[in-house]
Amino acid sequence: MRPLRLVTLLLVVAFAVFPVAQIAVGGGGPNPIRDLPGVAERGEQFNVIVTFHASADDFRATCLIDWVPAGWSLSASKDWCNPKPYAAKVTDNMVEYGWVGPYANGTNFTVLYKVTVPCNASVGDYTFGDGWLGYYDVDHENQTQVNITGDFNVTVVRPAINFTPASIDFYGAVNGTNPLDQTLELWSSTPCPLNWSLSDDANYTGRDWLSESPTNGSCTNVHNFTTLSVNSSGMPGGEYSANITINATEANNNLTIVPVTLHMSVTDVLVVHVSFAGRAAPPNDTWIEQFEVKLFAPHTTNVVWEGNRTTNNTGWFNVSDVVVGVYDIAIKNCTCLSKLKTNVTVTEGAGGVVDFGTVREGDIFQPGDDWVYGSDLSKFCVAWNTKPGNVKWDPYADLTRDGWVYGGDLSLFCANWNQKGDVFGHF
Repeated sequence: MRPLRLVTLLLVVAFAVFPVAQIAVGGGGPNPIRDLPGVAERGEQFNVIVTFHASADDFRATCLIDWVPAGWSLSASKDWCNPKPYAAKVTDNMVEYGWVGPYANGTNFTVLYKVTVPCNASVGDYTFGDGWLGYYDVDHENQTQVNITGDFNVTVVRPAINFTPASIDFYGAVNGTNPLDQTLELWSSTPCPLNWSLSDDANYTGRDWLSESPTNGSCTNVHNFTTLSVNSSGMPGGEYSANITINATEANNNLTIVPVTLHMSVTDVLVVHVSFAGRAAPPNDTWIEQFEVKLFAPHTTNVVWEGNRTTNNTGWFNVSDVVVGVYDIAIKNCTCLSKLKTNVTVTEGAGGVVDFGTVREGDIFQPGDDWVYGSDLSKFCVAWNTKPGNVKWDPYADLTRDGWVYGGDLSLFCANWNQKGDVFGHF
């Protein structure tokens, strides 16, 4: 029998506080049962739970002692148990908890301590020691000791190498730019380090269209990052599949596969036209404007493409590399009532054309609300008859784009008073 150091201390405390006659032991015993995980990874910390119950109304002067495999880290806390014990102690691979009581017959005890498997632990089965519960039986005037039953064995395995995302999709366009790079994150499931390397089987006419950088490293539970890039040059429309293999020999899931799909879409050019009413006469009649452009899946608010485009001096601009299909298209401009939306079809070999017609101007209030009303007029007038460098210069009010805010601008502004340009939807 192992020495009852903590038990002895608790028994002394118990008898100093409670008369011997009050301590009794009921039938059936406290029945301590240990619960262990069946499998634990190197470096993993897990909970060990032992449950038992009070076997008499004056259940007290109790001590639980348990042993973990040699070399494993162990921690204990009174706050992890219910009821809260009088004392908690860890010595090497032994844990001790003690209670004074008294506790009523049938009181349930839940005891928890934490165990960490060392990173250098060999893979295989480990056995916990013959833990026991000691308590004082007054009727027989001796200490009673019962063994812990339940789980005794834990199987140690290698940690896993985790990664995200689980699969990767790239989207490219025929004759367009390469798809945007993506990131693969790798980390160990525990603090134990894992060396890893990456390889892939991407192939198009003998060329590896997929690359990883870096291709190797060492990770703990802190994430590593590797950049994935695609060279889609010369690849026709269609879908291309590849697998990235994660090689981590010390991981329990070595040679894990990350599937990659490259979606190559056929594209064409979308041509857009916007005209402006009442612009100044030459030489101040250039209609060069910048617009925010968005393409939506039809009849939805799902944006499939967005960017800024600048018109030429007759109001035309192109959107290249648009995947063939049907879209809703919207444009918006800072100085025009231009939150307009319409429908367009882009076809292979023929592209697509959309003409928004005349764009109403005068929405100067920032950040544009797509109404021409009082706040626009107020903002416009305080900058009246100014040019760049003046204190009240407001470029958003220079509707004729001649570098002055003056009569021509006022004419354009007032001609479209109290109008709204988003009747076909917002974006």
